[in-house]
Amino acid sequence: MIIEKLRTGCKRLSLDLEEKQLLALETYVDCVLDFNKTYNLMKAENADEMAVNHLLDSLAALPHIQALDLKKTSLGDIGSGGGCPGIPLAVALPDFKVTLVERMEKRCDFLKNTLNCMNLQNVEVLCAQADSVLPHQFDVAVFRAFHPFDKKIGKTLLRLLKQNGYLVAYKARSEKIQQEMSTPEVKSLFPQYKKIPLTVPFLEDHERNLVVIQVSST
Repeated sequence: MIIEKLRTGCKRLSLDLEEKQLLALETYVDCVLDFNKTYNLMKAENADEMAVNHLLDSLAALPHIQALDLKKTSLGDIGSGGGCPGIPLAVALPDFKVTLVERMEKRCDFLKNTLNCMNLQNVEVLCAQADSVLPHQFDVAVFRAFHPFDKKIGKTLLRLLKQNGYLVAYKARSEKIQQEMSTPEVKSLFPQYKKIPLTVPFLEDHERNLVVIQVSST
């Protein structure tokens, strides 16, 4: 059963999820795979691949998000696509208000239907381009497989954050991160950042990193 894979993976991440949270994640996997039959939403051929490559990958950042100095807990998943990392994070962080920002209407419909199936109450879907979202909405903005850092996306992300907010980007190879963050235009926007290695259960041989940036003013 896929729930056992999720339970084992969460245990390896030292995440103590309740049974109802694991069941909600299992429902999410089912919804994605069902939608994938007619619409190529996420790269996952089976439940095992979905659970490991997407859910556990998303949850691997959870301890680092929890460790941020947050006075409030509004989180935006920018370019949410099929709902990762926003939906797994919302399941694990029920006290957070999570917004899934996605521009494609079909994906938004999927996200809304999936949240209803999961009975997930702390999440809303915002069907909009990231650059059209009202400014200063989030304490934390996360993104995964959304866009490389460049001047345009950097400015878009900055305007979405509240003062002293955080950007949390899921990235892969350190070499690629160095290339993105060292360009003059990106360095001028983000002169300091923290790169945090992630270990994803069952994907220990794949390099995964977080890029975390605290923004002092927006």
